[in-house]
Amino acid sequence: MKKTSYTVLAGLAFSIVLLSSCKKYNDQFDGLDAKTIPTNVASYVYTLVDADYTTIATETKKPVTDQITLLNTKLKTASSADSVTILAQIAALNLTLVTDSLYIKATYLGANKFFNSKMQAKDYVPYLLNKNYIFADKGSTMSATYNVVDMGDTLAIPAASRFTLTTADYALMGTSAGLPGQYNNMSASMPVLKYLDGFLKLKCPYAVTGNVKVVSYLYYDTKSTKKQYRILTFNGLNWASTANQYINIDPTWLYDPTIKIPLVRVSPNNPYIMTFIDYVRVNMPDKFYQKGTYINEEHYFGFSAYYAEIIMTTDRTTYGDDSIKAITTDAEKYIFFKQRVTQAMPLFTQLNFPLLQTDVSGIQQYVVWTIMTYYSSSKQGLYTIKMKCIKSGTTSSPAEYAVESIVETF
Repeated sequence: MKKTSYTVLAGLAFSIVLLSSCKKYNDQFDGLDAKTIPTNVASYVYTLVDADYTTIATETKKPVTDQITLLNTKLKTASSADSVTILAQIAALNLTLVTDSLYIKATYLGANKFFNSKMQAKDYVPYLLNKNYIFADKGSTMSATYNVVDMGDTLAIPAASRFTLTTADYALMGTSAGLPGQYNNMSASMPVLKYLDGFLKLKCPYAVTGNVKVVSYLYYDTKSTKKQYRILTFNGLNWASTANQYINIDPTWLYDPTIKIPLVRVSPNNPYIMTFIDYVRVNMPDKFYQKGTYINEEHYFGFSAYYAEIIMTTDRTTYGDDSIKAITTDAEKYIFFKQRVTQAMPLFTQLNFPLLQTDVSGIQQYVVWTIMTYYSSSKQGLYTIKMKCIKSGTTSSPAEYAVESIVETF
């Protein structure tokens, strides 16, 4: 499993305390312009460790366990008659912990250390952030990576990228007590992601950043053995699990529904880009210069059929785009190409996310795309395109989007 440096986190925590102390210090000066008070608006990146799942379970059950603690304190000085009542209340609360679905799920989460469709991270990770990042200011964000099983569209992943562990695969991971090969399954006591990362590195030695695979296996959760799968993405070093964003809405952390999609080259073609190019080919034939086939680029908007990039070469006139031919300088052409991308992205996003809502639990829905800009073999940039959902989608009327920003970095 990818590990986060505790040294870095300790440094962040020190910065949080320091900045918070400055804020309180400035509050002592009447008339101090509020704009001069430093804030701790920060962007954190964190990977949950095993202890965090236990913390989430504990914090989820805290309203009940706090009541039990309070009642136990009262019990020490209660009369005989009151003790009977208090003991009954304690028994009822303890029963709640083992019968209420929320607390049953929390216990399961703490023991097995993963999220799934019945225990979604967006509902539970804020418990951890509200405990461990209490000094962060409004607007701070957290990209949290965590273990998740049985979630994601496996049908969108090519058959060649789907793996199922065999008896031989488990054996390679070790057959001694406590290792996968002992019973040919994974369990709560094993670092499952570490084993799956090693397995995929063996099976996919030439993986590139952004590659996605799904691995199915058997899992023993202390009660029964069941089938599970995980969808993993190669980050350039390791096969990692899902990351989601959270945002601080003073004073609490909430799930940030922003969808972040890196448009990278995959085999045979990037499905997000091809969804758009195929639409243009069928519905906007005047803007599709390949005359019914694919060569490399669909030049009007600049997307490439075979490479995950925006074509920014100044000779982008191969198929007769008169608007580009009329521009005389390269600088003007680059501005023009960006305008074409701005024109394309609302439809591009709508085709790929037709059913998104404008907000999730009151938080604005965004989709952020990143895609390479290609100028030459020696010069490439990266567009970060932030799209805002401005109209919720339904099955009969797709969502609508507006470009909030396009930022290019080199």
